Amino acid sequence: MASLTPLSKGLIGLAVIGGMASAVWHLGLKDRLQDDAGWQQSTTASPSATPTTPAQPSAVELAPSSPPSTPPAAATAQASKLSVAENAETGRKLLDSGDYAQARVHLELAVQGGDGGAACHLGEMTLKGQGGIPANQDKAAKLFQLAQSRNTICFASGK
Repeated sequence: MASLTPLSKGLIGLAVIGGMASAVWHLGLKDRLQDDAGWQQSTTASPSATPTTPAQPSAVELAPSSPPSTPPAAATAQASKLSVAENAETGRKLLDSGDYAQARVHLELAVQGGDGGAACHLGEMTLKGQGGIPANQDKAAKLFQLAQSRNTICFASGK
C-alpha cells in the first residue's frame, strides 16, 4: 500500500490553503474593496488605456487631502518629533483604542517615512472613512498597493 511522503502532504496542504484564499477573495474581499461598477469598469477597460508599467505612487500623493476635521496642531508637533517606527506604533495603539484622529496623524507620518504597515492601517481608515478622512476606495486601494510595494501584506481587521 502506498503512503504519502511529507513533501506531498505539504504540497497538498499548500494547494488547499491557496484554494481557500482564492475563495475568500472572490466571495468576500473583492466586494468589500471595490464596488461592482468600479470593478466592471476596470475589467472592461481597453488594453490601450491601461499603462504597461504602473508608476509607484508616492506617500505624499496617497495621504488624504485636507479632511473636514483636522487634528490639533499640538498632536502634529508631537508626532513630528518621533521616529517612523515610533509613529507607526503610536498610530497602531491609538487606532486600537479608537482615537482615529490622533492615529491618523501618526500613521500619515509613518507612511511618509516608508512604513508599509502604517500604509495598511491608513488604507483601512480611508476605506472606512475614519479619523476625519472621507471614505475613498481609490485612495485606500493605492495605500494597500503602496504597502504591498513595501513588502507588507494587508489583512482586513473586520472591526
